[in-house]
Amino acid sequence: MFRFLKEMVDAIREGAAEGIAESRQEAAQAAALKDQQAAQHASDMEQRLAMTSQPERLAAALAAPYRETFLGELSSAAADGRVPLFLFSASLPDAEVVEWKSLLQRDFDIEDADGSRAVMTALVGGVTPATDSGELAVSIVRAAHVATGAAGVGFITAGQATDWAAPLTALAASRFDGWPAFGQAFLAGEAHAAGSNFLGRKVLANAVKRLLDDAASPWQSVTWPQPGRPLPDSGLSRPFTP
Repeated sequence: MFRFLKEMVDAIREGAAEGIAESRQEAAQAAALKDQQAAQHASDMEQRLAMTSQPERLAAALAAPYRETFLGELSSAAADGRVPLFLFSASLPDAEVVEWKSLLQRDFDIEDADGSRAVMTALVGGVTPATDSGELAVSIVRAAHVATGAAGVGFITAGQATDWAAPLTALAASRFDGWPAFGQAFLAGEAHAAGSNFLGRKVLANAVKRLLDDAASPWQSVTWPQPGRPLPDSGLSRPFTP
């Protein structure tokens, strides 16, 4: 009787040990698969970044204070072990497209390509080298945000976004000598912009600080444009072609 019970206990222990071993093996396999998927995702991001043109990188970098604020891309990329692609590219994470459309509608009343063009025309036409430095920086960041955002949600192409942003690049180069000066002017301008509030200024200041300090930031690697070139055609007057 006791021997029979002992054999039952031994069998149960053996089965439990086998179950634990199988669970550990399954967990190890799942972890290995997750690591493999993460590595593949990081590789895909690297390839997408390599295929992104320098003008598109610059347009996204000019929009980076808002992109970093809304996406938290630097911390997300660090956690995922990948490059912060969406600060270098007009594209957006698939999961953010719907939200980004709502942001464009909320902040700029943009719902399509024509609306994007109208806002960009107003923003580009409203800034000149004579504009106050803070106001100019805010207008540049907002216009770049609209151009890259419109491309990110599919209203226009990335090529059109870089065409639209080309005059912004020239204006930025004509007034500022690098990302630090541009970032500080942007914060100064935002402090006096319509709708500015303490919390918003604090959030934007933190975003600008991350862009200036983080080694993965486009503000650390995208070359500041050179001054002295005439303002390029924005492409805003040309017919929209998807």
